[in-house]
Amino acid sequence: MDSLDNTVRSILLLAASYKPGTIIKAERVVDAYLDEFQGYQARRAAMDALLRELALPERQARNRGGLFELIELHLKRRHREIVHLFQ
Repeated sequence: MDSLDNTVRSILLLAASYKPGTIIKAERVVDAYLDEFQGYQARRAAMDALLRELALPERQARNRGGLFELIELHLKRRHREIVHLFQ
């Protein structure tokens, strides 16, 4: 199993047991996943792959508390950070 699969599985587990503060754990999972990639293009591709996975209908059916939308906002913030980091 690759890191994308592990990340998605972790996020789905967090979504299943959603409660206040879950987004903090999810952000840590996402950040650990992104840290595996070096360079702007690799991280951007990793972000896109994660967003595509979470957008699949079978995944969306398991979204609780708007967790996936919060993850998307986190990824947008991270994207802005990496743009500045890799300029």
